[in-house]
Amino acid sequence: MNDFSNMNVLICDDSIANALILTKLVEDEVGANVITLTDPRKIKPTLVEQSIDLMLLDLEMPHINGFEVMESVRKTYKPDQLPVIIITGLAGKLTRNRALTHGANDFLNKPIDQIEVELRVKNLLKIRKSYILHKRSNEQLEKKIQQRTIELNQSIKGLLSSLARAGELKDNETGKHVIRVGKFARIIADGYGLPSNIAKMIELTAPLHDIGKIGIPDNILLKPGKLNEQERKIMNKHTSYANLIIGEHDSPLIQMAKSIAMSHHECWDGSGYPNKLQEESIPIEGRITAIADVFDALTSNRPYKVAWPFDEAVHYIKDQSNKSFDPSLVVVFMNNLLDIEEVSKQLAD
Repeated sequence: MNDFSNMNVLICDDSIANALILTKLVEDEVGANVITLTDPRKIKPTLVEQSIDLMLLDLEMPHINGFEVMESVRKTYKPDQLPVIIITGLAGKLTRNRALTHGANDFLNKPIDQIEVELRVKNLLKIRKSYILHKRSNEQLEKKIQQRTIELNQSIKGLLSSLARAGELKDNETGKHVIRVGKFARIIADGYGLPSNIAKMIELTAPLHDIGKIGIPDNILLKPGKLNEQERKIMNKHTSYANLIIGEHDSPLIQMAKSIAMSHHECWDGSGYPNKLQEESIPIEGRITAIADVFDALTSNRPYKVAWPFDEAVHYIKDQSNKSFDPSLVVVFMNNLLDIEEVSKQLAD
């Protein structure tokens, strides 16, 4: 802790004699590296070029006095980032207090006492060294946290993918439906102007929109015809089952997956389910996935229907603007039909 050989001390005193005395003292008794200046105007460029751990600064200098130097330095460096010892021939509390107020860490009077200088310099270098070690430790900890966060997110993504595949196995007639829904949702989210990281989260979690269907009996889920009223009520419960399957979790990805699964059947006009939400009260991720899901369902073969032609499905989405779907998102959907069609072709069943 008392090895200061890798630390740099900047000494600025317009008296070359004083500067040399301080330089020799710090080099011999403290063991630190010393950069010596007699012109305070050179301090700022020196701080840019060199890593400085402590500055010994004379107050009474031409061109720029010590107070002005400190005022400039403290705009960039906090006291623990660059400690400053003021050296002055002016006596009195007023000068001392003014120096400390301007950001000095310590104060020495001329004529200097060599032992006092040595002790004060060592003390501040110890504090500076502790600050560096603490900062380095925090940076290493932050890197470890970031790495663990990346690993955790990868694990969560893997879990989401597994859940999506589980839902697909249950409802095996949908083929690549869940993948296409994720891609469509990403196109709409990007076109709407959502931040890239949010759009990516929607792409990753939209495939779980129907995860609640795991809880729906096969005789209803795989029925080759239209559902009756009672069967439809049971089918609609899949949005509520999603809450039970996904559960509570701190992960934003899992929270978004649950939000989409529970809200993608809500309608802009309030006629949807399970909570009859309306307009902006429906989460944006749910509104986006609703369009992606319905469009892909229309253009896919299902046990109860044949696939609609692309243009007819587009017309339906447009017709449901301000009814089932957020009108602003329908506009985005219409403006990105080339990308939608490309995904439909690339990921066709």
